[in-house]
Amino acid sequence: MDVKWIVTDMDGTLLNSRDEITERTKKALIACQEKGIRLILASGRSYIRQMPYAKELKLRKYGGCLIENNGLTVNDMTPGGRHKLAYLGQKDVERLFPVLQKWEVEIQGYEDDGVYYWIPDWQRPLKEQERQKKGYPDDYPLVAGAWGWIGENINSYPRQIEIYTMEELPMKLNKMNATDREDRIHELYQFFEKEFTGQYEFVRTGPRLIEISPKGITKGQTLKRLMEAAGIRPEEVMAFGDGENDVDMFRTVKYGIAVGNAADYVKEHAFDVTATNNEDGIAAALEKYGVI
Repeated sequence: MDVKWIVTDMDGTLLNSRDEITERTKKALIACQEKGIRLILASGRSYIRQMPYAKELKLRKYGGCLIENNGLTVNDMTPGGRHKLAYLGQKDVERLFPVLQKWEVEIQGYEDDGVYYWIPDWQRPLKEQERQKKGYPDDYPLVAGAWGWIGENINSYPRQIEIYTMEELPMKLNKMNATDREDRIHELYQFFEKEFTGQYEFVRTGPRLIEISPKGITKGQTLKRLMEAAGIRPEEVMAFGDGENDVDMFRTVKYGIAVGNAADYVKEHAFDVTATNNEDGIAAALEKYGVI
């Protein structure tokens, strides 16, 4: 197997349940880069939340790359090498925000270094209960995470701003998220499939979360652009993932590897399934196929 690029999702794939890269996986990925294999981190995160891990994996030293915001931005780790391909504008916000408001889900709007969030009244008591249960201070932001009513990534975005009206959102956003209980997110996703097909990219990156991006912006489409520009063939790329936003990458490359904790839908589209993110799934697959 002549692998020239390794592309990996971060949350639930590269990172274990403690948001860490295990020592075995880190050594494996650095060894691959030492052999001349290019490493690309492809995530729904912006560069602020990717950079600590990029530094840990020495991406700048070895000429790695970041695919940020589910494909919205490319950062080839060189000065001036960060390029934003699209954004959600004011017309998009004015279209989407009222719809999500009617569904009474939490609405999140993301910039590179900040998240704006609107909370429906019925969710607020649940968030305050969780804040108290986890022992967070009273001023801890109530913005939701992928797995609960309150996120644990307070240091990930320097600006976390609660809003009360649509007019408080910026004119340009990287993406919008909707968060709620799993059953309601499933219903909302079905609604989007019916009402907004072909107009936006929307994926469930977790059971409680839908991410909405500009049309044509996916990890897979951005990866395809990079491969075509560099003359890299699908059989020369191995991609790792666990979520629905990784399936498009699997369609783009020959060797799409789902970690063991991935959703069944993701595994169905994978070339192979490896161990979970807590069991060094990436390193195990690299060893299995003789990449290292």
